[in-house]
Amino acid sequence: MRRPRIVLVSPARQAGPRTPDRFERDGRVFVTRAALCEEFGIGDSTARTWWRGRDTNDHPEPIHREGRRQWWDLEAMRAFVDTVRNAAARREQPPATIEHEGRTLINRPGMAERYHLDAQWLAVLYHQRADNQHPEPVRRFERFLYFDLEETDAWNDEREAAKRRSLTPVDYTGEPDELVDITEATRVLGYRNESTIRSFLSRNRDYFPAPEQTDADGRALWPRRALWEFADRRSRPGRAGHARTGE
Repeated sequence: MRRPRIVLVSPARQAGPRTPDRFERDGRVFVTRAALCEEFGIGDSTARTWWRGRDTNDHPEPIHREGRRQWWDLEAMRAFVDTVRNAAARREQPPATIEHEGRTLINRPGMAERYHLDAQWLAVLYHQRADNQHPEPVRRFERFLYFDLEETDAWNDEREAAKRRSLTPVDYTGEPDELVDITEATRVLGYRNESTIRSFLSRNRDYFPAPEQTDADGRALWPRRALWEFADRRSRPGRAGHARTGE
């Protein structure tokens, strides 16, 4: 009778605990590519593209490896990602002004900064140029229209002058620190009725000065000087060119 064959099997090697995607050592945080994607809100393909381009983009080298898994220093990667994103933002934003055939041209973002106007409001004015004489564009560079700077300066100067001519006349007489109610404030600023000031207070926060105090009957009171200061800097509410009282 043949004896059964006995095969000796070595006990399986027990695997150690899997190193997490994010861990700390000596005060530094180490992260895998998956943890990097989660930390910075990027896709795996983007992270791999950055890694493949490390010879030219200064991508940090991994500081820990286990087989095919790699970990990077989180702060080094944060600096790298910030650099990449800032460079991309600069590429997307063309210069505010360019030189073209001996003329200085300016785009809409440049006009918004130069004239303290909202870029969206400038776009509205451009589309209404048949009525407001907004200059025509000279050329398109990338995705932005560019205008002659001398023409836009002259146009904005006339626009501001017309706006000043349209404002109501102001009564600058009286004692600067004298407190007045809304009825007198309306008269001082040349408005037809109190609803104008009430509208400013309810719909345009910080556009009109807040009352300095109230009287025994709860009526709001303003010093004349506050009304005069408002008149000197007023514009239509909501425009970027107006410095709100809270700023």
